[in-house]
Amino acid sequence: MDVSVEIHCDACGSANYSLPEGLGDGSAIRCNDCGADQGSVEELRAALLAQAIGHSAEALRQGLERIVSKEEN
Repeated sequence: MDVSVEIHCDACGSANYSLPEGLGDGSAIRCNDCGADQGSVEELRAALLAQAIGHSAEALRQGLERIVSKEEN
């Protein structure tokens, strides 16, 4: 199962940001397009993980629905 995740800037909608090199989890991330604060590296990781889990759960639910539907027919 492939899961794609993106975090978009609340200010401009861009998913264009860079992670700071060599800095800790508390390092600030900024949008490359508008400069808006995107939170810390730690917050970004947590948001990406939550999004991946949500997408995975939805994909599993849809797969289960297809299996159940085939068994009912």
